[in-house]
Amino acid sequence: MRKRINFGLSVKFIIIISSIIIFTSIILTWFFITGQSLLLKSFTENRAIILANSLATSSEYGVTSSETSKEFLYHLTKNSLKEEDLIYSIVYDANGIPLATETITNEYVIRYISSTPIESGTIQSLGKNRLQKDTSVISNVGEVMDIIVPIISYDYNPTIEKVKKNKETIIGAVRIGITLDRINYQIEKMTKTIIFITLIVVAVGIILSFFLVKIIVHPIRELMLGTKKIASGNLGYRVPLNSNDEFRELANSFNSMASDMEIHIRELNKEKKELLTLKIAFENRSQELEETLDKVQSMQKDLIKSEKFATIGRIASSVAHELRNPLAAIKNISYFLSKLGTFSEEKKSKQMVGMLSAEVQRANKIITDLLDYSKSKKLNKLSIDIVSFINKVIPAVPLPTNIKILTNLEQFDIVLDPDKMTQVLINLITNARDAMPPEGGEISISTKKEDKVCKIFVKDNACGMSEETLSHLFEPLFTTKLKGIGLGLPIVKEIIDAHQGKIIVTSKKNVGTTFEIELPL
Repeated sequence: MRKRINFGLSVKFIIIISSIIIFTSIILTWFFITGQSLLLKSFTENRAIILANSLATSSEYGVTSSETSKEFLYHLTKNSLKEEDLIYSIVYDANGIPLATETITNEYVIRYISSTPIESGTIQSLGKNRLQKDTSVISNVGEVMDIIVPIISYDYNPTIEKVKKNKETIIGAVRIGITLDRINYQIEKMTKTIIFITLIVVAVGIILSFFLVKIIVHPIRELMLGTKKIASGNLGYRVPLNSNDEFRELANSFNSMASDMEIHIRELNKEKKELLTLKIAFENRSQELEETLDKVQSMQKDLIKSEKFATIGRIASSVAHELRNPLAAIKNISYFLSKLGTFSEEKKSKQMVGMLSAEVQRANKIITDLLDYSKSKKLNKLSIDIVSFINKVIPAVPLPTNIKILTNLEQFDIVLDPDKMTQVLINLITNARDAMPPEGGEISISTKKEDKVCKIFVKDNACGMSEETLSHLFEPLFTTKLKGIGLGLPIVKEIIDAHQGKIIVTSKKNVGTTFEIELPL
C-alpha cells in the first residue's frame, strides 16, 4: 500500500502562492513579449511600406521619361539604400523589366533577386491591393521582408480648375527588401531581459510568500500549540498576543475560552470529589445494607424453617387424622378376619382383603407425600429424550377403560431429573384422572420447544376448577378430594422450581384444565 504524503499548512500556502505568481508571471511575460514583438515588426513593416510608397511616387517621372531619365532612377535607388536595414531597392517597368537595381554587396542577395523576378501580371494585380508583402530567409543574411508597391500614373484635364483624378495607370513597380535581423535581435534581447526580470519577480514573490505564510501560519501554529497544551492538561497555558489584527482577536477568544474551560473543569473536579465522597459513603452504606440483608435473609430462612416446621406440624396433625380412618378400617378388617376363623365366605373375604390392601396403599401414599414434601429437592439431572421419557411415564398411571390418553410429542433432548419429573407427571395425570366424570374423557399430553425452553402440556376435559380453587391450588394441605392431604401439587411446584422452571394453570368450569410446564433446555 502506498504511503500517503501529508503536507503542512505552510507548505500548501507556499505552493499555492508560488504557483499563482509563476503562472501569472508566465502569462504576463508571454503577452508582453508577444505584444512588443508584434509592435516592433509592425513598426518596421509600416516604415518599409512608407519608404516603398515614397520611392514609387518619386520614380513615376523616371519611368515615364526618356532614356536619359534612367540615371534619375539609379540615384533614387542608390539613395534609398541609405535607409536603415534596407538591403535592396529595384524599380520595374510595367512588363516586370528592372529599370534600376541597387543592392548591398552580397552575392546571396543578388542571387535571391535573380531567382525571384516579377511578372507583368503580378504588377498589374497590384492595382487592387496596392501592396504585396512576403517574408523570406536569405542565406548569410537572415529573415528579409520583401515589399512590392505599384508605380501609378494619373491623367489630368487642364481645363478643369481643380485637379481631378481622371484615370490611374500602373506603369511599374518598386520592390524593396528590409532585413529583420536587427528587429529580431532587439526582440531576442528584449525577451531575455523580460524573462530575467520575470525570474527576479518570481523569486522575490516566492520569498515574499515565505514571509507572508509565516505571518499567516505562525499564529495558527500558536493556536494549535495552545490546543495541545490544554488537551494535555495544562489549563493555565495562554496563546501569546503578538499581532494587532484578526489573529489577536482570535487569540483573545481562545484565551477566554481556555479561562472559562479552566473554571468549569475546576468546578467539575470539585463536584467529582464530592461525588467520590458520596460514592464512598454509598459503598459503605451498601455494605451495611448487604450485611443487614444477609441478616434478614438468615432470619427469613429461619422463619421459613420455622414455618415449614409449623406446616409439618399441621401436616402431622392432618396425617394423624387421615391415618386414623385407614388404620380403623384395617383394625376392623383384622377383627373380622380373626372372628371369621375360616374363609367360608370367600366373596366377603376377598372384599375385606381388597379393602385392607387399598387402605394400606392409601396410608403409604400419605406417608410418602409427607416425606417428599419435607425433604429438600436435590436434583440428579441427566440428558434424556423427551419422547421416550413421557412414553415410559404414561403406563405408570392406572387408567380405567373410559379414559384415553392422547399424545403430540415433539422430539428433542432436555436436561432434567427423571425421577423427580416422573413424580410431577404422575401427579398431574392422576389429578386429571381423578377429576374425570363417571362417563370418562380424554387426557392429552404434548411437548414443544421454543427458543431455549421446553414446554410440556397436560390437558383434560374434566369438570374444571373455579377461580377460588385456582388461587389456593399450590398451597399445602389444600385439597378438593375426599381422600388426600393436599401435598401433590405443592410437591409438583417445588420440583419445577428446583428445575428453575415454572408451571401455569388455566381452567374453566365444566370445560377442563391445562397445566403448562416450562423448563430450560
